[in-house]
Amino acid sequence: MVLRFAGERPAVLIESSGRRYLLVTDVHLGYELELAAKGVRVPPQAPKVTRQLLELGEESGAEVLVLLGDIKHRVTGVSWSEEVGVRTMLSELSRRFEEVVVLPGNHDAGISELAKDTARLAGSRGIRIGGYWVMHGHTWPLPESLDVDAYVIGHTHPTAVIRTPEGDLRMRVNLVLKGSRSRLARAIAERPGYAEVLEVMRPRGTVKLLVLAHFSPMAPGVDVAELPGSRRTSPLLRSGAFDVAEAEVLSTSGELLGRLTELGVEEEA
Repeated sequence: MVLRFAGERPAVLIESSGRRYLLVTDVHLGYELELAAKGVRVPPQAPKVTRQLLELGEESGAEVLVLLGDIKHRVTGVSWSEEVGVRTMLSELSRRFEEVVVLPGNHDAGISELAKDTARLAGSRGIRIGGYWVMHGHTWPLPESLDVDAYVIGHTHPTAVIRTPEGDLRMRVNLVLKGSRSRLARAIAERPGYAEVLEVMRPRGTVKLLVLAHFSPMAPGVDVAELPGSRRTSPLLRSGAFDVAEAEVLSTSGELLGRLTELGVEEEA
């Protein structure tokens, strides 16, 4: 079982049981409509995003494409632009990949209808791929996830300001965190209906969390300096199981840029 970054674009590849799974998150088709309302005109992004995903499929040789939520941008309802863009994109992707799997995010109202006949819709609380539990990240995972090696989520849109001789550069980044499996189990056990399930489990040791950069180049990001102590991010990051301030910050290609503490980020008391 192998996880590696898939080149310069925000994506990872998991190889498990003889299959290659390409994972991307937060495509946010239709965000251009929000920009248009602010007077910023950009062309529809669905054709560009589709082309990039097809290229990633060819480069990686992946058989399965896993979209980790927020395929569309509008939180409630479906705009005409989103309907056309999402349906067309999923149709084209389904012809390239053996399977397209969609794990809904908090922006994906109506995605079950949009994905009909072109993608498999999985639960928002995630699925297992080998030793990884993958999900969008706006919900708590299922208790059976507690024996995996790592969680892979999106939702957070992490960005970092990197200082260079030419000036400051804001870039999308990935985050890797280590956490306590038992602390995470206690946090999950507080969710309704989960305590009884976890009574028979005794999770021990450490578990990792990979927070993927958002695939959309236009959707806004969240400065990683704001993550420690934030109450507006993924439940996993708020759980207290992971040391957010000590997270490793990686470029979209997987290059280590440093830890949050090394980038001048201090955890709030």
